[in-house]
Amino acid sequence: MSDDVKIDLQDEIKLEMNEEIETPVKNEVAVYEEIVKDLAIVTDKTQFNVPVAKVFGAGSLAKTESFGGRSLAQNTELVDKALQNTNELQNIWNRSHSQWTWKHINLHYHGDFKNVRQIAAEMNRKKSALNEAKWKHVKNEIAIKKIEEKLQTEKLDYWKEIDLQIQLAEKREAMANGMVYIEGAMKDVLALNELYEQMKDKFEGFTEDEFEREESKSHLKRSVVQCIRDVRQTGSITKGEQEYLEQIGVNPTKMLFLIREYINKEESKNDWDVSGLHRFVAGIVDELIDVMKVDKKKMEIMGFNPDPSTMLSYDKPVALKLTHQEEEAPLSDDEE
Repeated sequence: MSDDVKIDLQDEIKLEMNEEIETPVKNEVAVYEEIVKDLAIVTDKTQFNVPVAKVFGAGSLAKTESFGGRSLAQNTELVDKALQNTNELQNIWNRSHSQWTWKHINLHYHGDFKNVRQIAAEMNRKKSALNEAKWKHVKNEIAIKKIEEKLQTEKLDYWKEIDLQIQLAEKREAMANGMVYIEGAMKDVLALNELYEQMKDKFEGFTEDEFEREESKSHLKRSVVQCIRDVRQTGSITKGEQEYLEQIGVNPTKMLFLIREYINKEESKNDWDVSGLHRFVAGIVDELIDVMKVDKKKMEIMGFNPDPSTMLSYDKPVALKLTHQEEEAPLSDDEE
C-alpha cells in the first residue's frame, strides 16, 4: 500500500470517529439550545420559565423508564401541566398571613400598645425582606446585563456561549419566580398599614414616654389573661405566671381568688363572645395600676425611680392621623 493511500485511509477513519462522537454530543446540547431559543423569543423576560420537560424530559433522559408505567419524558410533561394548573394559587397564598390571621391571631393582645409593637415588628421584618429582595433584584439585573453584553460583543467558543446562555436563562427564571413572593410581602405590608390606620382610633398620637408609662398595664393585661387560662385548665396559677405577676407588683394569691370568682360567674352566663373577658381584664388592671399603683410600689421596693426618663425617649408623637400630620407639618418657604 502506497503512502498516499495510507494517509487517505487514516483521514477517513478519523472523520468517521469524529462523526460518531459529535452526533450524541449535539443531541445533548440540543436541550440547552432549545432553552436559549425560548429565552430569545420571550418578550416579557419577567415571565420566563423553563418547563421541567425541557430538561429532564429531553436528551439522553427522555426515554428513561419512570413511575406509572410511563417514561421520564411523559411524566415531566404531566408535572409541567400540574404546576401550570396550580400556579394561580400562588397569587393568594404567597404571603405570611391572611388578613383574618393578622386581626385575630397576631394582633390579639389586650393591650393596644402591644398590638402596635407587633405591627412595628412585623413591618420591620417585611421591610428587611423587601430590601434584601430589592438589592438581589438589582444585582441580578446587573449580572444579566453583563452576560448579555458578553454574548453580544465577545467572540466566544461554542461551549462558553452555551454556559453564558444557561446562566442567563437561570437568572431570568429566578427573577420571574421570585416576584410572586415579593408581591406576597407587599400584600402583608399594605395589610399591616391598613390595620395600623384602623387602630389609630384607639391610641392616636402617642409619644415614647406615654408608651413607657403604659407598659405596666400592657404587661399586667397579658399576665391576667394567661393566668385565667391557667385557672381554667388546672384550677391554679402556674409558677411562671406567679413570677410574672410578682415582677409587675401583684400578689398572685389575691389574683387567684379574683380569677376563680370571675370564672364561676363566666360559667353561669350564656354569653359566647369574649366581651366579658375584656371588661374583666381591663377593669382589674385599671384598679391595680391606676388606683393601687402596685407597679410603682414594686419599683420603690427595688430602689428604682418608677417614672421613665424622658431624656431617653423620642418625644415626637407618632400614630397621628393624616389630617393631624398635615396640621403639624412645618410650612415650606413658599407656603410661608
